[in-house]
Amino acid sequence: MDTSQVTNMSRMFLNCRSLKSLDLSDLDTSKVEDMSNMFNGCSNLKALDLTKFDTSQVTDMDGMFAGCESLEELDLSTFDTRNVKSMKNVFESVDALKTLKLGKNFVTSKDQKNDSKLIEKTWINIGKGTVNNPKPENKMGISSSDLLSCENKGEWVVKPMEEYHGPYIVQVTNNLDDNLGIVVPKKLQPEYVGSTFDLVVPERTGYTVDKKTISVMTLKNRLSSVDTVTYTPIPEKKKTVLKTDSSVSENNNYVALHSDLKNAKLYDVSGQVRKHVLSQGDGWLSDKILKISNNKYYHVAGDDWVKSDDVYLYKDVKNRVKTKDVLMTTLVDSHAREISNRGLGALSTWDTDEVAIIKGHRYYRVSHNEFIDSDKVDIVRS
Repeated sequence: MDTSQVTNMSRMFLNCRSLKSLDLSDLDTSKVEDMSNMFNGCSNLKALDLTKFDTSQVTDMDGMFAGCESLEELDLSTFDTRNVKSMKNVFESVDALKTLKLGKNFVTSKDQKNDSKLIEKTWINIGKGTVNNPKPENKMGISSSDLLSCENKGEWVVKPMEEYHGPYIVQVTNNLDDNLGIVVPKKLQPEYVGSTFDLVVPERTGYTVDKKTISVMTLKNRLSSVDTVTYTPIPEKKKTVLKTDSSVSENNNYVALHSDLKNAKLYDVSGQVRKHVLSQGDGWLSDKILKISNNKYYHVAGDDWVKSDDVYLYKDVKNRVKTKDVLMTTLVDSHAREISNRGLGALSTWDTDEVAIIKGHRYYRVSHNEFIDSDKVDIVRS
């Protein structure tokens, strides 16, 4: 709905008694001048977030929230009332209001604050706390009429009836310790009966925990939580034991998959197949060689080993080589298989980017999956 040209939203939701929530984040109010009785009679509406409202052109807010008897939370932090001429009964019968957020441009004249009919209560600023766990600088609080005209805007809540003077320890029901008590950090320590807050659950070495925080309620003489915490032992990792016919030796080469393979199986140190595979890439530095019976594996990462049949060894070494004085010098692929449709001419020079070990013999790579036997060339420059 395009409301960008609308100037009058008076009675827009008048007497919509079945409304319990309302999303007005996309409502364009930039040209609206009249918002009188806009939500009047929405008796089941519990919260309103009007932070997207542009009220800079509004002149009439008479009865805007009147009759919103269930409204507990109201965010007017972006309201600009500097052009508003009348606010008669704007908060009339909004008796359930517990939280009110005001911005620096929410201003009222003496007549307007008296005419607004905000129910007379004592309000406190939440300070460094939260709406549910306020920590006001001024514990005495201020009246409703002073709230509407005070310079110290921000988030305000109705002052709770009773201050809390009990201990700051929460006993937590759990499956490990009957006497698990959590000391509440100072920044969370409640000041009023009825305050609620979340408390971090302590970790236990060797266990996982089913929740990171618990909800805490401030009662008259103690702090209480109905949450139950469950700790679960972390299974011990199986120790890897080398087979009796296996050995590990040092290695300092890169390994690359043969180009005709999309991926290769990976194995653990006992030769068992892993659930994941090694995919084609730029190469992996291998620092160890594992031998089990007649099989050879190269270490690539963690407990991952790749079978020697699926890869070749190489080092990143650049050379310039020159073929010998023969008609054609053959090329091979990474399996040492001769390439039949291509060769290198006599006494030609080639730049190579790898020194590869294929089937125990030394080769230079002249192109992708094309290698030349080191015995068939001379190094011109390395």
